[in-house]
Amino acid sequence: MNHVTRIGLVLAAAIVSTAAAQAQSAGPNTASSVVDDASIGTMAWAAPSDAATSNNVYAGAAVSTGNPSHYLKATGFGFAVPPAAVIVGIEVDIERKAGVGVIEDNAVRIVKGGAAQATDKSMLGAWPAVDTVVTYGSPTDLWGTTWTPADINGAGFGAALSAKDSAASFAQVDAFGITVYYGVCGDGLTQSNEDCDDGNLVSGDCCDATCDFEINGSACADGDLCNGDETCDGAGNCAAGTPLMCDDFAACSVDSCSPVLGCVNDASPRVSCKTALKSKLIYKNAANDASDKLIFKWTKGQSTTFAEFGLPTGTTSYTLCLYAGTTALAEATAPGGANWTVIGSNKGYKYGSSTGTPDGVRKLLLKANAANKTKALFKGKGASLPAMTVPLPLPLTAQLINDENSTCFTADFTTATKNVNGSFKAKNP
Repeated sequence: MNHVTRIGLVLAAAIVSTAAAQAQSAGPNTASSVVDDASIGTMAWAAPSDAATSNNVYAGAAVSTGNPSHYLKATGFGFAVPPAAVIVGIEVDIERKAGVGVIEDNAVRIVKGGAAQATDKSMLGAWPAVDTVVTYGSPTDLWGTTWTPADINGAGFGAALSAKDSAASFAQVDAFGITVYYGVCGDGLTQSNEDCDDGNLVSGDCCDATCDFEINGSACADGDLCNGDETCDGAGNCAAGTPLMCDDFAACSVDSCSPVLGCVNDASPRVSCKTALKSKLIYKNAANDASDKLIFKWTKGQSTTFAEFGLPTGTTSYTLCLYAGTTALAEATAPGGANWTVIGSNKGYKYGSSTGTPDGVRKLLLKANAANKTKALFKGKGASLPAMTVPLPLPLTAQLINDENSTCFTADFTTATKNVNGSFKAKNP
């Protein structure tokens, strides 16, 4: 068998095995030294160095009953396995044939530090009469001993073969090849010298750049600010953080969370509210707070169904929000519950509170209409109303907002008929 064909077969096997084991590999490498070693058997190998290269020129040994061969020992494979690697398996490929008669394995051993080791990988069965590569070991076979990269890289690492027969026969060996499988930090396979191996050399994910567990409490952020600050538990796991609570408890802002920015509290007017042909806003900040008042009237508004009002008799609250340009200025809420009643046969809702608790809202009316005549009326009075300094800034936006769905009613006031001495009045048109 020629050298190219042999290497191709071994490489194909190495690729499959490596993929299965997720380990890295080096080789197959060939020997720089092949010698006759008389520590076993009785028959010497002729021309042992001819087994250093696959070229159809053979080392040979004549064997007979009770007279197996010496070792044909191949070493000096020239490996350069990384010093931090962990050896996980060794494959030895021997290209051999029976030149004459019936030849069998007598012993096949790995060589460490120049000496054949105890584990024998010899196989049953006769050698073929044609040149054949036979593989001993596997990507997970350590041949019964422990290994360091220095052992593999040393000149004394290799393999040894002894042949036998029951009659006069002649064994021939063309070449040796060895493939070494190993793991290193970052290959995704946790080895005996590693706490962990997550397939990278990056810290900050609870398995650091040297494949050790990161200390308890160290950060393992996932890039999403919304789910809180994740931390390592000291055992390679990333514990979930406490999600951000982005509610600013302001009814007039839209609260959300951006994975990049974190909490976003948008206190600008909403852009999808219903509009009306007529609207009015009145505010009075009296010397006696009990006389303060706030009125918002919204009529001939866009069509609105009864269902769009939500369930004020239950959990739906309504808040009047006032904005100076894009900044929230004040808010007053009529909470959902017993102060609400249904008007007529599902025509709308009416709110009434004699005390104005909690924000001074005394009356709120919502009337549905399918012909662009929806009506909303808000009236507040007393010291519980939000305090604003008059003159109020213009332009001014008033929005009555449902806190459970996207329904809201808006009016913009760019001018005022009165905006002085504690009193504000504006209307459209």
